[in-house]
Amino acid sequence: MTGDRPALNGTPSAVSPGGGPQPHGRPHVVVVGAGIAGLTSAFLLQRRGCRVTVLESSGPEYVGGRMGSVQRGGFFVDTGASLLSRRYHVMLRLAELAGVGDRLLPSSDVIGLMRDRQVHHVRVGSLPRMAAGLLRFAPFPSDLPKLMLDHLRIRRSLDWYDMSAAARHDGESVAGYAVRRGLRPGTVDHLLDPLCMLASLQDVERTSSVAPFMLLNSLLGGGGLFTFRDGAGVLPRLLAAQLPVTYHATVRQVEESASGVAVTWQAQDGTGEHIERADACVLAVPASRTPDLYGQMQRPFSEFFRRVEYTGSVHVAFGLDRPTAERAVMVNVPRSEHPALVGVILPHNTAPGRVPEGRGLVMAHFRGSWSDRHRDLPEEQLVDHARSALRTVGLTPETENHTVMTHVMRPGQCVVFRRPGDYREIARLSSAWPAASRVRLAGGDFFTQSSTHHSICSAVRVSRQLWERLEAAPPPARPHVPVSVSARTKGTQ
Repeated sequence: MTGDRPALNGTPSAVSPGGGPQPHGRPHVVVVGAGIAGLTSAFLLQRRGCRVTVLESSGPEYVGGRMGSVQRGGFFVDTGASLLSRRYHVMLRLAELAGVGDRLLPSSDVIGLMRDRQVHHVRVGSLPRMAAGLLRFAPFPSDLPKLMLDHLRIRRSLDWYDMSAAARHDGESVAGYAVRRGLRPGTVDHLLDPLCMLASLQDVERTSSVAPFMLLNSLLGGGGLFTFRDGAGVLPRLLAAQLPVTYHATVRQVEESASGVAVTWQAQDGTGEHIERADACVLAVPASRTPDLYGQMQRPFSEFFRRVEYTGSVHVAFGLDRPTAERAVMVNVPRSEHPALVGVILPHNTAPGRVPEGRGLVMAHFRGSWSDRHRDLPEEQLVDHARSALRTVGLTPETENHTVMTHVMRPGQCVVFRRPGDYREIARLSSAWPAASRVRLAGGDFFTQSSTHHSICSAVRVSRQLWERLEAAPPPARPHVPVSVSARTKGTQ
């Protein structure tokens, strides 16, 4: 990887020996959003000595966003990310700093790839084993050298912190890339399409050709996978427990001035609007929302963020009274095998202790295009669709008669998918954000990738930049007294 690599554990003298900040002379930062990017930003700024206030529109059960977990019927069900790569070094370090290192579990690295209704197992923890497995699986092995050579050519531009360098490889869809390189349709269906689904749940005809190589970069040579006891959401939950988070707080407006920022928000209980005055603000919300929240945003940024397109998702969890016969941690299903089902994730196969002993957990994920059309169906119909899809491809028959819990998730803004040309826009804008601004953007949805690790790396970078901005111009002392005003018509719709 190339580019800026801010230190995760750098703490200035304002942090006390015990790890807590000193009570005097601390800048105040408001963080909007308690997803993994917002929580990481707030946690690191607090470690640097800032006083932070986190405002989150949902309740504590949904903290972490796409890195959250909910408890259902004794199972921790991940709302987004579930399988994590050992290449996520910054996430691993963050877990140690947050005190959840003892919750980390080394995961099995057996991935299932489906072809002709048969599941072929590949070990992704070592490059030789992965290459051998792909050679056995690929319908056209002669296409693999082309993919590997292109990966070697592109990988140096795939930076966790900033994807600007990928611009020179952008400009065509995955489908267009496959035609230009002379790849056979079977290679597209069984290799490139599943990689696109893992990256963005979006089809090869719409996704930038950079996407599958970004996924390969996460997997290749990384030493395998890991998971968390009690689900991926344990990391954001423990971060939130160490931070002052106000839940059910809907932010209406962020205004910047020469001396600070004013964040206008409304509580769910209808107590009227509140204005939180601070020295700086981090926006860690969906990119498409930021132009309306921060009306002073320069036009090129607001136009780009308004064009950001999210892929929706439907995934259905089945809690079982026994493990599955299938032993992979994940099985990909190409669209040539099923037009709607992306595949299944099997958390009980990751590591002992991930689910209750003797139980199984199956999470069926659907394509973004299918999800967008069917998301509003009643829950029982979506469960039936999932069972039918699994039955069609012959996966996890245990869901038929051994289900003790079902849970349906259908986020409308699951992940951003990058269209051809988006990385060129990222390259144009990512370094152009005003250096003097007291408002910063944290999260992979802005200038990197819409993944948990990219979001954490974005937050690391933003927290460092913002601290340097505040440290260069020490703020005037001001008491921590949020201003409450009566409910107004302006900005409360």
